[in-house]
Amino acid sequence: MSGYPRGHARRDFLKTAMLAGTAALFPPFTRVMAQRSTAVAGNWFRRNPRVYLLDFQMPDPLDQGVPGMPQRLLQHLDPGLITEQLAAAGVTALIVHAKCNQGNAYYNSKVCHKHSSLGETDLMAEFSRHGRRLGLQVLYYVQLSRERRSFEVPERRAISEDGQPLIRHNPDPRLPSKEEAPVVCMNGPHRAYIKSIVGELAGNYDFDGFWLDCFTWWGNFPVCYCAACRASYRRDTGQELPSRAGLGEKRAGRDYLQWRWALNTRILAEITGHIRAINPRLSVTHNGAADSPSFDWAFVDADDYVSHEFHFNEGMENLSLLCRRNWATKPDVPFEIEIWRFANRLGGERGSSRAYQVRPVPALLAEMAAVKAHGGFPQYYDQVRWDGRLDRRSLDRLTPCFQAIKEREPWTGRGQPVAYAGILWSKTSQRFLSAEKIRQTANGMEGVHNALIESHLPVCVITERDAIAGKWRGVRTIVIPEAECLADETIIALTKFVEAGGGLVVTGPTSLADDAGAPRRDFGLAGLLGIHYEGLTDTFYTFLQPETAHAVTRGLELGFPLSVYKTLQVKISVAHSAGTLGVIVHPMPGFHMGYPPLDRTDMPALVARAVGRGRIVYAGASLGGIYLQYNHPDARTLLTNAVLWTAGAPPPVTATAPGTVEVVPWRDDATQETIIHLLNRTAAGPAQKLVGPMIHETIPIHDIEVSVERALAGKTATFQPSGKPAQVRVEGDRLFIRVERLDEWETLVLA
Repeated sequence: MSGYPRGHARRDFLKTAMLAGTAALFPPFTRVMAQRSTAVAGNWFRRNPRVYLLDFQMPDPLDQGVPGMPQRLLQHLDPGLITEQLAAAGVTALIVHAKCNQGNAYYNSKVCHKHSSLGETDLMAEFSRHGRRLGLQVLYYVQLSRERRSFEVPERRAISEDGQPLIRHNPDPRLPSKEEAPVVCMNGPHRAYIKSIVGELAGNYDFDGFWLDCFTWWGNFPVCYCAACRASYRRDTGQELPSRAGLGEKRAGRDYLQWRWALNTRILAEITGHIRAINPRLSVTHNGAADSPSFDWAFVDADDYVSHEFHFNEGMENLSLLCRRNWATKPDVPFEIEIWRFANRLGGERGSSRAYQVRPVPALLAEMAAVKAHGGFPQYYDQVRWDGRLDRRSLDRLTPCFQAIKEREPWTGRGQPVAYAGILWSKTSQRFLSAEKIRQTANGMEGVHNALIESHLPVCVITERDAIAGKWRGVRTIVIPEAECLADETIIALTKFVEAGGGLVVTGPTSLADDAGAPRRDFGLAGLLGIHYEGLTDTFYTFLQPETAHAVTRGLELGFPLSVYKTLQVKISVAHSAGTLGVIVHPMPGFHMGYPPLDRTDMPALVARAVGRGRIVYAGASLGGIYLQYNHPDARTLLTNAVLWTAGAPPPVTATAPGTVEVVPWRDDATQETIIHLLNRTAAGPAQKLVGPMIHETIPIHDIEVSVERALAGKTATFQPSGKPAQVRVEGDRLFIRVERLDEWETLVLA
């Protein structure tokens, strides 16, 4: 689907390393911001849709065939039967291919090659007619920048620095195909071609919206040296495109990257605007969102809702984080997550981007439940057979998943997430640094998120632009994990937040550079944190040794060092108002079987202080990154304690349960209901070297106790959709609810 094959949840963070080279950081530059849509588009995506994407991506045997390919593809294709099958499976919205990555159209197009196997059939007209008959929303899929036919036109190709067309492929003759991935340039004549396609669709068919795919195929590509890009860069900046090697030079790299982000936003907004000028009733989204560091926050502003794909090998905890980032990108609008039918992991020299197998129901349901619990809606991604029929097995596994989703729809997508801890999403820190620092930023955010949800604390993501605007969404404390680049405006906003009584947990090199990536001599947050930067440790293996009894060190053995793996700790000096809770310990050098602790230093490693009515904790170690990679419970304990202490109050909703149970609470003030989703990520499956083993079956969890502050408790507690009353008890100012058994997903409603 979208972008490059993705083998890990940190895929988008790592893509930036391609763009940034080793360190492409730049001064302020005029940004092209897409305006938020004011079009009166349909709001079908707000009505708990259950979406099905029917993938064609079908080469035309007339001129794209290979030996062994059937000459008559799609011979049993029946749009009426397909829509009836999908409606029976619980589908409410269908996305169908209008133009695929082979460059073939599936409708009567005047600008695009129509697939020869269709004959006189116009699939868009047929699916529209049958979808309307069955009450389905119908959307059209258009592939944007991975396109074989358009690539055949030389002036539309993306071009490398040596003048060669940009195409990724695996030429191994033992593979059934070359796995070609040509890249066309959205900045050149290809853009007009795409606008012609979406224009004739928008003006001539009865449907509900567009699902645009693979802008990221070109949008994430390092540098395109085609004539159009050279000319527009010269026109916009007065400079020549830098060489790939030149991206490592600070000024040239900064200027190019800033220009490219603005260009990406402008082009996508232009395509969206073109659609709406023809038919403002149509909804528009694109696959990829602003989750990638290669795009500005404004990249999705012109979309009606955010859409993103997920692959099971990225891990369930990262699915939760992806959901929270999508919600943060466009708050108060349901987002869409694509759940793949396919069973293989992505990538590998002998791999395809997907396999033909269908994953089991527990795996599909666990992912769809997570999407719904976090305020989104699932899209099931399937593939038509070469003869045009659907796989019965795929439909059989989809049906119970969509049925479970349907049963809980009255209690999803309502209200706001219950606020407690917010993780600051620093897009600038994902962009402007070296590849290693980009990974550290990504690891830090993921690790903090995982530690807090495993401790059953309500968590959300706060974007930089919302922080600057003072939109804290009710959180009591903010965690900033390894965000080296922070704008002055962000620092001012954080200072006001803490002085007003908010908490702050900061780790690693946060704020040692500004939002353009220019290094600071000291922390930008130095005054707020009460510390000063003194450099980095000399070795990658050191220790953080807690030594002072405090709420932040509760549950840790004082004097026992916590390993700081494979990263450097930040050395600091401390102002008199900040209390040192732990120090750096150096390892013994030259020890063959590891690096045991040896030398205790007086260098502070963990400090806490009060500022105004707020509280602050700083750790020089990358606690989130350490926890993500090594999963040691001491790192989780330290992060959780820091959040609890800086928040200054217990979480409004929490639970006594294994760490594999996620608690997702919502508050609907309109109905005075608190809705708590319990997600079971305890799965039975084979051990895997990579993250995210495929779920084979769910292991039930017994005797969970959910704790809710009385202000959110109401007078009744029931499990839904069963309507069964819950066992409750009151203790102090909290209500405790017993959950006897949790399978995949339980919904608790307090009213």
